[in-house]
Amino acid sequence: MSEDSSPYGLVTLPGGWEAGQFDALASRQGLVHAVTTRHGLDVQLAAADRDATARQVASAMGLGGVAFCRQVPGDAGYRAEYPGLAGDGDGLVTDTPGLGVMCFSADCPLVLVADGAGSAVGVAHASWRSTVKQVTRRLVDRLSDEFECRPEDLVAGICPSAGPGCYEGGPEVVDAAVRELGLMAERFFRASGGKFIFDLWAANRQQLLSAGVPLANIHTAGVCTICRNDTYPSYRSEGDVAGRFVAVIGRLAGEDS
Repeated sequence: MSEDSSPYGLVTLPGGWEAGQFDALASRQGLVHAVTTRHGLDVQLAAADRDATARQVASAMGLGGVAFCRQVPGDAGYRAEYPGLAGDGDGLVTDTPGLGVMCFSADCPLVLVADGAGSAVGVAHASWRSTVKQVTRRLVDRLSDEFECRPEDLVAGICPSAGPGCYEGGPEVVDAAVRELGLMAERFFRASGGKFIFDLWAANRQQLLSAGVPLANIHTAGVCTICRNDTYPSYRSEGDVAGRFVAVIGRLAGEDS
């Protein structure tokens, strides 16, 4: 594990689902989070019916409801106050007790963030297109703007996704990254057989650091969904038949932060 990594492992939720959790988030009073696997939430249901998925996830996590977005690449996000579809974008924040926020993936990084000093939480779907648009940095900005969170109090988890040894892209991906992020973006790529390998973990970690989140508060699961397709759906491995897993985070109603 790299120096920014923290223990991430599989647990069994009270309803019997197997899910991944970050120790740094699980230890926070009143905070619940999970990264679902093939063993629990039906990955094909998650791909086909997001409303039904949200209801099942809310029940499994002990939440009153779960909000989600229609995942449109970019840096747009929403403040969620009610369960269900919040809008078109790739990020959600909330401080509503009992409400979780959730994103779906089949290889893209999902980033969970919680205010260690308050009740606000957020999630981003950091596809390569949204990564180069700095969706994770915008998530931190949104938590600060909406809820007056201090970046130094935030705790973040970069969930399982296609890893830095496996996520291939063409020259257009590098061009888009350099156009949006500047020449510094080149450090997140390495050439391999005419393709480029994009380290999405490092790119999103850098956005958290640039937004003011301390390195000690940034935790990377370090699990590649392509390599661990037995546990997580992977579009790169399975193509159009791939299901989806979700990452969800929220504060339980009636719990202090």
